Amino acid sequence: AAARDAGLGVVFITHNPHHAYLVGDHFIILKLGRRVLDKKRSEVSLEELTTEMAGGQELAELSHELKR
Repeated sequence: AAARDAGLGVVFITHNPHHAYLVGDHFIILKLGRRVLDKKRSEVSLEELTTEMAGGQELAELSHELKR
C-alpha cells in the first residue's frame, strides 16, 4: 500500500497465484513472451488467475484428451 500511495509500481514475479493475489492490484501472465492475461484485480478471480497460471485453455484441452 505504501508503494501505491507513493505512486510507485512494483513488479512481483511468482509462480504462486495465492501470493500474487494477496498483494497485486494488476496481473499480467506471460507465456512464451506473450500476454495471455492482463487484468485488474477487480476483473479477475483467484480461480481464474490460478487456472491461467497453470496453463489455461491448454491445460483444459490436455485434461479433456486424458479423459478419453
